[in-house]
Amino acid sequence: MTANRVGNVNIALLLDKRSNKFSNEYPLTIRFYIYENGREERYFHHFPEFYTEKYFEEVVNTTASRSSLLPVKKKWEALLDEYREKIVKLAKSHPKLSIELVKNCISGQMVDGETGTSFLKVWEHVIESRRGEGRAGTAQSYQCALRSFLLIVGEVSGFAIDKTVISKWDKGMREGVRKNGKIVGKIADATRGIYLRTCRVIWNECRRQGFLSEVEYPFSNKDNSLVSIPKGKRRQKSYLSVEEMTELYEVFIEKRYPSDRWTEDYVKKVHYSLGLFLAQYLCNGFNLADQARLRYNQTYWQEGGRAFEFQRKKTAARSGDNSTVIVPIIEPLKAILNEIAAPPTKNGYVFPQIFRGVTDEEERRKIQLKEHSNMKDRVRRVCKEVLHWDKELVSSTWARHSFATNLKLAGVEEEYIAESMGHSHGNDVTAGYQDMYPLEVRFKNNMKLLKQDEGNEGDIDVDKMSVEEMRQLLKTMLRS
Repeated sequence: MTANRVGNVNIALLLDKRSNKFSNEYPLTIRFYIYENGREERYFHHFPEFYTEKYFEEVVNTTASRSSLLPVKKKWEALLDEYREKIVKLAKSHPKLSIELVKNCISGQMVDGETGTSFLKVWEHVIESRRGEGRAGTAQSYQCALRSFLLIVGEVSGFAIDKTVISKWDKGMREGVRKNGKIVGKIADATRGIYLRTCRVIWNECRRQGFLSEVEYPFSNKDNSLVSIPKGKRRQKSYLSVEEMTELYEVFIEKRYPSDRWTEDYVKKVHYSLGLFLAQYLCNGFNLADQARLRYNQTYWQEGGRAFEFQRKKTAARSGDNSTVIVPIIEPLKAILNEIAAPPTKNGYVFPQIFRGVTDEEERRKIQLKEHSNMKDRVRRVCKEVLHWDKELVSSTWARHSFATNLKLAGVEEEYIAESMGHSHGNDVTAGYQDMYPLEVRFKNNMKLLKQDEGNEGDIDVDKMSVEEMRQLLKTMLRS
């Protein structure tokens, strides 16, 4: 049963025989079909109704006015017309339709005006979508941006959002607005930039769904008449050099803490936090969210305990993202793991003490923020009180910046750095990077993250070594 073509989209009601191979009944389905430039694209929208081919053909071919099948046929025709009308509305804002647009429209991600859809509703939907993907941090950031918008601009109906509205919000974030005799809503430029980028995400989502395609785009950093989004501060100095990271590593290995001023319990906490920070640096600069979810998975065992593999939580939910990361477990990293990681078990967490068995993503987010704060404070105290550095801004993000910067300064090619950090390049070329960088190459590159003693084996005083140090030395010698 077919409907009149809408633009480049053909629409038909049929039974989808691909979906059920165990009986002779198949789901009632509307198929959307586009054929252009020698390429076919289809989207099948199923209904919870199953019929045999014989019954379906009898309904479609019935013409008798007294037939008991005629009401069924009319019902199906009305259903087909209803979905065709959705595509007609979509085509008004998108002259050339794609299967992705059709799918978004039909699957419910694009809701018609009768259910009260608006710019703010789409914003709320995106927040829930991020939360459903397990991206609690992103959802929280989007929620804060929405609160700021409502505080300064207030409720807006439908999609009456243009550069005037966005400019009002931008000005309110810069200067604040007066509420009940007080100035509220004023925030730092860095946060303002984050909020405006969030609004841009929502704007683009509305445009992708066809709601704002005819409205002038309100953002531009070149056109002074539009809203400019502040850029983040340059981060060239937000890193520790190889020499500085090596000093921190030596503090950790030697447990060189001021025990005369710090309690035994606090020393243990600092040692643990410093270990986490150094592990982030040596694990390709991954963040605490990835660190807490790192497992002794199949790759670890297949490589004989010489590598970790994981997908970045930040980008794993985005389809087509090349976010798989391979981490070579170099000797310094292994020494850190021996101190603060859990013993290796099949698919067990490497750092289970971070989440402590909590599985709820909202609770995990709270734990993560607390752990991040603790790590930052404790590492800063090590920098100041042990190494006497003026590094008051050091945080776990410095581990990521340090990984990238130090490898770049060491002459490591940028493709390796990008792939190792899980950066998505949005094309199929980078999908082959893992084949380009065998594990031995990864070891060679990541060994440049710390200053390594070379050729000094004869200076080792075996008599002063602990049993564990002797064991590690023996393992190193056997591998070489």
